[in-house]
Amino acid sequence: MATKGPDGRHIIAAGEVAAFSVCPMSWKLKWIDRAQAREGSSVALGQKLHNDWSIIFEESLVLGRWIRYLAVLITTAAVVFLLLHPIDAPLTGLLAISLRNNGLQLVVLVGFTFLVIRSFRKAARKRHRETGFMVNEVAVAMEGSSIVPTREYISRSQGLAGRPDALVQEGDEFIPVERKPLARKLRDRYVAQLLVYMRLVEEFEGRRPSKGYLLLGSECRRVTIENSEARQRWLSTLLEQMRCVLDGGDARATPHPAKCSKCGVRSLCPARVESTCESTSR
Repeated sequence: MATKGPDGRHIIAAGEVAAFSVCPMSWKLKWIDRAQAREGSSVALGQKLHNDWSIIFEESLVLGRWIRYLAVLITTAAVVFLLLHPIDAPLTGLLAISLRNNGLQLVVLVGFTFLVIRSFRKAARKRHRETGFMVNEVAVAMEGSSIVPTREYISRSQGLAGRPDALVQEGDEFIPVERKPLARKLRDRYVAQLLVYMRLVEEFEGRRPSKGYLLLGSECRRVTIENSEARQRWLSTLLEQMRCVLDGGDARATPHPAKCSKCGVRSLCPARVESTCESTSR
């Protein structure tokens, strides 16, 4: 349920806005009336896929960290060797000097380290692509990561709260990312949730993001959502309607056979619509 701040204003979570955009009545039953929702197997599957996504991303960061460690190691070894064995000969004579000074071990170490770095870089890039991020994108926050922990925003002034699945930095701009592992196509509720994140990122990071990213399905198909004025006006309308319900107004149901069949509180909704298959089975 939307909580209240010290000033008595409701603080609405991004996930609530997404639920309201699907059906205000369903949102009211779940978030205000606290009705016990019936969760299907897809909820657990979605959470598992989401956790797997976080783990793969974390692996890419760990591999990247080891690449930096190895680069420092090889540089340090080379510098120490040159300091202990200063040379005035051309670089073409470095190998011969190394052999005379028992430096073959250094040559082998450098070569082996380069091979390991190359292998780690290849694996890190593969993991990075699997999570839907570009190779050159810098992630500054990620849900489930201990290296770049997630960022949670709670705005008293806007009455909004949210925690993006990830944040990536492009130049001096922070872009919110939302992962939907079971999504087959773009939905309004995904856009509404991402738009809330954009508002929060603007307040807390100091610059309005020009867009947000949705990663859909098992293959993390990326969809760019522009942060347009028209979309923000649509979000403002949703928030205004939500606050009216929170202040005691009526919630309008938007029944549809496909939506109602997946609703966890449909048994409590007087406006529910049953699918043809369900009606026949009864």
